[in-house]
Amino acid sequence: MERKKRIPGFRDFILNEQESANEGFVSSALAKLKGWAKSLYKLIEEGVIKLIPKGPKKGLPMVGYFDASNGKIEDQVLKFYKGSEFSKQNPKAMLEAESSENLEEARIPLEYTEDDQTVRDINMPELKSSIEKLYRSKDRGGRAKPIFIYGAPGIGKTQIVASAADSLGVSMLNLDLQFMAPEDFLGIPVTIEIEKPKIDGEGNMVSPGRGVTRSNPPTTLPTDNGSNGKGGIIFLDEMNRANKMVLDSTMQFVQMGRIGEYQLPDKWVIVAAGNRPAEATVADFDFAFADRFTIVNLVPKIADWAKWAREKDRVPDEVINFIERNEEVFHFLDPEKGTLKFPTPRSWVDAAAILQDEIEDEGLKSWKNLGLDKIHNIFADQIGPSAAAQLKAYLEVILKVSEKDLETMIKDPLEAMMLPKGVNHVSVMYGVSEMVVKKAIEMSEGDEPDPRDLASIMEYFNRYKNVEQLSWIYKRILTTCPDFAITQEVIDNKEEPENEAKIKAAMMVRKGASDKGLLGDN
Repeated sequence: MERKKRIPGFRDFILNEQESANEGFVSSALAKLKGWAKSLYKLIEEGVIKLIPKGPKKGLPMVGYFDASNGKIEDQVLKFYKGSEFSKQNPKAMLEAESSENLEEARIPLEYTEDDQTVRDINMPELKSSIEKLYRSKDRGGRAKPIFIYGAPGIGKTQIVASAADSLGVSMLNLDLQFMAPEDFLGIPVTIEIEKPKIDGEGNMVSPGRGVTRSNPPTTLPTDNGSNGKGGIIFLDEMNRANKMVLDSTMQFVQMGRIGEYQLPDKWVIVAAGNRPAEATVADFDFAFADRFTIVNLVPKIADWAKWAREKDRVPDEVINFIERNEEVFHFLDPEKGTLKFPTPRSWVDAAAILQDEIEDEGLKSWKNLGLDKIHNIFADQIGPSAAAQLKAYLEVILKVSEKDLETMIKDPLEAMMLPKGVNHVSVMYGVSEMVVKKAIEMSEGDEPDPRDLASIMEYFNRYKNVEQLSWIYKRILTTCPDFAITQEVIDNKEEPENEAKIKAAMMVRKGASDKGLLGDN
């Protein structure tokens, strides 16, 4: 008897390889799911809810439910999508998953450039705040007009929605409408018998009977407000690429939360996203449809992304520093080369997650022990070979700075090694500055490093005679070590060694700016 091929279940996608072996984790997660959420899980595991057939999310269920009671939504989303391209098992499949259509998408600027300029560009913090306000308005019974997000591929729209759900403490339901058939979203029509057919004694039909057709409620939509009674966010991804019948049905759903006899529970809000008209073949939004949404265009800023990546500890600091100082690798494609893989905020995070898995698999302490060729290959599979080669050249110099070199920069700055100049010199400077500040914190006995050590770090970088870099390093030190700032108390007690060091560091920046003519006479 031929063995039936197993359809990948939901647990394959919410857990990575290490966690899959931990049945306790699976049981714990399932135990928290109740009612509709548990039924949805079973439908996904049984293959009733279909898998996405192509594209970057190939192999994932078209529906992802992330329950707030199972921990941070962002972490659940990361685990869920980390396996979408099966990068560790089948790198070739990743390349084939990206269609040539995505090449066209990447050539479009992040800013909204359509003729219709009524769509406003919005940054990541503002979008997150708007989603949170939308939910709070619905929660108190106010107006909750859904939000539609335009944006280039790979900029992290799903992660921002997940981050908003985390801040609100609510669940998130992610529906990928692009590949959904009408019955997946609308429910399957059934005939309900009202009056049975009447048959006489001779078997002849006297009356054909009567019946009505009714659509069963769609299995993909919530029937309650979740395990914590707080509802959440329904994220309709790739909305303007949906089947026309699916798209038409969302008119009533978006405005009134209804589809036929189905009514959305009162604690759920709707956020949607899709490509801009210049990027792909998408459905036109007529005035009636557009009026049902607040429409914005997401433009991620490196500073916002870097802050998020550092706070969430998603990407190594050295890599974040490299991206910050090389803006073209944040989201970029060279059309002349026609590469299928190119850097996006999402692909940087994906690569970092795979890198962390590799570090853990090898039982290593950090990426520094992994080997540059392996690191290059991991990143090349996600961000493309060009950006990965630049990153490798940068990390190659970073690796030449030993722990002893860092200690010398702190304790004997005038004798410490000078960083070699080259293509990545500026990036390396910023990367080493992060490393040496971290080293100073490690060497300290308390929570804050000795101000005299921080002043020595400033003295070391002052040797390069670049006031812009020195000013940036000073600001980064203040961000990491706020007590290093100059206050009135510091000025009043400037004879104390620690305060003297703080003033010395600030004066280095001021003198450099003055020598360069950046300060006035005062």
